[in-house]
Amino acid sequence: MFEPFQKFLQRAAGQYGIAKEARAAQVCHDFRALLPELFPERENPQEYMSPAYYRENILVINVENPAWGHEVVMRKDKIIAEMNKRAGSEVIKNLRTQLKR
Repeated sequence: MFEPFQKFLQRAAGQYGIAKEARAAQVCHDFRALLPELFPERENPQEYMSPAYYRENILVINVENPAWGHEVVMRKDKIIAEMNKRAGSEVIKNLRTQLKR
């Protein structure tokens, strides 16, 4: 019987004790992929923001300047909803921003 590769990776990550790291990488990947959908009226939003890290159900996003931080905060509920929808479960409970260094 055929089993999707994604399920194999999740199971393997659990067996090797890297499930948290694998989940964090997936969340950051999903955020990057969703950026054009989350900010459709903005040209190249990925140039101004990127995922910094994911830990304990919190996604931290690096932003270029306070204006972009404000954009993220204003769309916080939508971003969380879309990310959780894509993941199929409540993986993000909160969202924070920080200025890029």
